[in-house]
Amino acid sequence: PGTAPNASTTASHVSGGVIVGVVRVSAEMSISSDEVNFLVYRYMLESGFTHAAFVFGKESFSTDTSVAKGVELPPGALVSFIQKGLQYLELEANLNEDGTDVDNNFSMLTSSDLLSKPVEDLKHLVKTKRSMSDSERDAARREEERKENEKMTREANDGPGVSSMEIDDDKKHKKDDIQNTPKDEISVLEGHTAEVFICAWSPTAERLASGGGDATARVWTVPAGPSGRVSGNAVSAPLVLKHEAKKGSNQGDKGDSDDAKGTSNGTKEKAEDKTKRNSPERKKDGIDDWANKSKDVTTLDWNFDGSLLATGSYDGIARVWNGEGELLFSLDAHEGPIFSLKWNKKGTALLSGSVDKTAIAWSAQTGEVLERFAFHTGPTLDVDWRDDESFATSSMDHSIFVCKLGSPSPIKQFKGHTDEVNAIKWDPTGTLLASCSDDYTCKVWTVDNDSCLFDFRDHQKEIYTIKWSPTGPGTRNPDLPLLLASASYDATVKLWDVQSGTCVHTLAKHTDPVYSVAFSPDGKHLASGSFDKRLHVWRVKDGKRVKTHKGEGGIFEVCWNAGGDKIAACYSNNTVNVISFKPEDA
Repeated sequence: PGTAPNASTTASHVSGGVIVGVVRVSAEMSISSDEVNFLVYRYMLESGFTHAAFVFGKESFSTDTSVAKGVELPPGALVSFIQKGLQYLELEANLNEDGTDVDNNFSMLTSSDLLSKPVEDLKHLVKTKRSMSDSERDAARREEERKENEKMTREANDGPGVSSMEIDDDKKHKKDDIQNTPKDEISVLEGHTAEVFICAWSPTAERLASGGGDATARVWTVPAGPSGRVSGNAVSAPLVLKHEAKKGSNQGDKGDSDDAKGTSNGTKEKAEDKTKRNSPERKKDGIDDWANKSKDVTTLDWNFDGSLLATGSYDGIARVWNGEGELLFSLDAHEGPIFSLKWNKKGTALLSGSVDKTAIAWSAQTGEVLERFAFHTGPTLDVDWRDDESFATSSMDHSIFVCKLGSPSPIKQFKGHTDEVNAIKWDPTGTLLASCSDDYTCKVWTVDNDSCLFDFRDHQKEIYTIKWSPTGPGTRNPDLPLLLASASYDATVKLWDVQSGTCVHTLAKHTDPVYSVAFSPDGKHLASGSFDKRLHVWRVKDGKRVKTHKGEGGIFEVCWNAGGDKIAACYSNNTVNVISFKPEDA
């Protein structure tokens, strides 16, 4: 990078999650974008934002640069750097016009001033305040204190971090006929000690699995009947499935390592095993011991009869557990975090997709690798079975592959997206494949054509996930039309009719990105969860919102139980909430 001869600072810009440009502090010294990115990456790790740090590190390549390999940074380097920059800016704002020093009273500026105003405005502010009398300065100081006190009072009444948009949205909700579900009608499942990223109901029983950033999955037995505080208090302690580092992990090993021993409920842990979490055992694919920094459980899936639960983790290991919480297999062949994990319909094979750019099919009986598929040139973001032998994979490389067990090459490749393909889903009959991307589009494909059948472009921001309705010919609900739901960072959910290729409803009550959608088993209702803390239930027929619940954190995932009378949502405040859905709600 070059230098700016007479500039104090030149601001960088952000593009695609990567900081671009150069920050210049003087004519003799500059800092490159790689150095800035590495400072931000280190700050994220030190602050506990491990998920965001990994994604940022990969997108910015900051972990692969010479800066990362050749520089030893002290803890808090970014904060220290910013503090020194603010001090320099404060000094510059307090200099006289001729550049001479002033008295050492720098109390004219606040940190908010320094962060939000250019240097010329700061100089004007300092000049204005210096011309004030002592009484005027005291009055100005009291006014600032009054505004700060008002802000604190508002946060105390509305809850910390409540934005004006959220307050306005609350008012908007009050204008509707739909009121927030009372808290005493919600079962709150507590036990996780970090964010809960994923949840899924067993297909055959009232058992709910959840996975979080505390390196555990938990299996809850939810009582029959309506949800609520009474029901929540009646929930027995969950099975706790601990995701710990293994000695000499080999793919297909039986679960006979230290982390698989203990009582049948999978919760007992030997004291000596606790130290293994921080042992530097795995350094894969330039992730710099990433596995030991985070064992977030990022994905999980029940097999067809609910007898086995598979979990995928940031440590690159997939694990298979039985109904009693015993670890049967640790599937250790990936070289990076696992983002997607699916059983085939018969439960004979498990498919996993990883940041290492591969997908692996595993035997459900032995835990051995059946086949590795390495066709992508970027991290694999999602996998989905078409039937018991063929499946699709999507990637950050913008492409989609359709593969088949036993076939050395893909049977189909779909190209058309211009950015990362976040999710893929086959329709209930395995005829249509839907995909969504950071390019703001949702596409529908068939294996008989190279180009997409539909290209839906109505969203205004990235599309995070998609779901097919359990309706249409060949399903249990053949009289209802087949629909596709898409959830986006633009805070909307859209319902698409794949017969006409049109958007039939835009569901727009959320105020923050929508991370999850789920159809009810009968296909008549759709649940959506957003980082605005709200779970909404919509009637598919007319797009009307029929039920809502506001939790205490952002929602990562929502799901219906097999009976269609309960909805679970997992939250950023470490909890799982269960809400009843009664016939009168419809």
